[in-house]
Amino acid sequence: MKINRQFSPVAISLGILMSLALLIRVIFAFTFPNVLWPDEIFQTLEPAHRLTFGHGIIPWEFRDGIRSWVFPAVLASIMGITSCMGDGSHGYLAGVKIFLCLISLIPVVVAFFWGKRVDGLIAGAIAGAVCSVWFELIYFAPKAFNEVVAAHLLLPGVYLGTYIQDSPYQRRRLFFAGCLCGLALCLRIHLLPAIAFYLAYICRRDWQKKWLPMLLGIVAPVLLFGTVDGFTWSYPFQSFWLNIWVNAVEGKSSLYGVFPWYGYLWELVTSWIVAIIPITFLAIRGVRRSPILGWMAMIIIFSHSAIAHKEYRFIYPAVLMIIVLAGLGTADVILNLLPRWLVSKGTKRAVLICMLIWCCFSAVLPLFGITTHWRRYAGNLRAFQILSTEKNLCGVGFWGMHWSQTGGYAYLHQDVPLFMLENQRDFDKYQPNFNYLVAKNQGTLLSQQQDFTIEKCWESTCLYKRQKSCQVRNGYDFNQVIEQRGE
Repeated sequence: MKINRQFSPVAISLGILMSLALLIRVIFAFTFPNVLWPDEIFQTLEPAHRLTFGHGIIPWEFRDGIRSWVFPAVLASIMGITSCMGDGSHGYLAGVKIFLCLISLIPVVVAFFWGKRVDGLIAGAIAGAVCSVWFELIYFAPKAFNEVVAAHLLLPGVYLGTYIQDSPYQRRRLFFAGCLCGLALCLRIHLLPAIAFYLAYICRRDWQKKWLPMLLGIVAPVLLFGTVDGFTWSYPFQSFWLNIWVNAVEGKSSLYGVFPWYGYLWELVTSWIVAIIPITFLAIRGVRRSPILGWMAMIIIFSHSAIAHKEYRFIYPAVLMIIVLAGLGTADVILNLLPRWLVSKGTKRAVLICMLIWCCFSAVLPLFGITTHWRRYAGNLRAFQILSTEKNLCGVGFWGMHWSQTGGYAYLHQDVPLFMLENQRDFDKYQPNFNYLVAKNQGTLLSQQQDFTIEKCWESTCLYKRQKSCQVRNGYDFNQVIEQRGE
């Protein structure tokens, strides 16, 4: 009996899906290093590196105190534990990627159990399979974005609170659901409208049995983040309110680009292209099985649309919910349109065919979509990571790129000075102070700088080396340089 329980169809199906999802995510994470937006390094990995190893670039957000240290502290602990896995930055970066990929399996598990609950094991396997292979969930899996981790925590919170009728531990489930929603809220305060709607939807007028445990669950992580702010910044909850003030009232975020109200809708179209038609159809069909996900996805998209500064990653929680709904809709179509075929051919055949169709879309769409950038700044990251193990490194210059387009000390690891070279005058000024150069447009650079020889190139980015050692530049601090620039 024990063997049968351990290897039940549910356990086997879920084990296969999780193994497949993890394998795909890890392979792509290591094969395609890239940067969608500098925040994934300089708001999370870089401060985590500074916590663990004592040095790093400090962007304006961490000078002004509008970011919480909780998530960087978690990543710092992963870096400390996994730094022994490889030399330089290789070990701890691998550890962080694997850690984030493991967290990204949560939606796969939730989609599986959500589908199983509404339509049985077949539906669960299909919904989990869709989340396993969809390209956006794979692309964002290893990225240290607050909104990505928030989405991966919010989804199980929604699931736990939605299905409590048949549970003997309703209050306990609601408390844990509240904790997960609270963590998501702390990581991404902009999710407040969606989470508030979720509370009203689930709890209704039942204050004692539902509202109280849910609110207690939400308050717990909020107090944790607020307390950490009190110790790391000037006062408790500083990163919450100051973030809103600086970006919404002072309009700091608008400096990084503004888009019209329909910007996110347009980005969904450009990301999914022709697939938006079947995805929309399937998601609407999935809403019939789980309306709460549909409502929350809509609220997230439209509440974010009211903010002028828009980035696709901001609505990743909504994208995740839509894909889960599309998975539920896919299962619903198959179970209602092809019941006899399923009986004759079996569950495995249905799941495999669904995975094949979704895999085709998932493989083709990234070739034409613009919301994922599988090779963006890959050469910059690889160059900095190679330099993390270079024993003779005494300084690094970078030419033809902004500092936010590099891997920072999170990838460089070694405590040597950085020099941003924007023109020939900068190069002549700082050349004696660095012996390695990461640059673009190598043809122009080679004709002007004979002291440097190419070590390796990745597309338009090349790594150069100078045999001479570095001269120490007294009083130079890269953090002071970017502070003077207001960056």
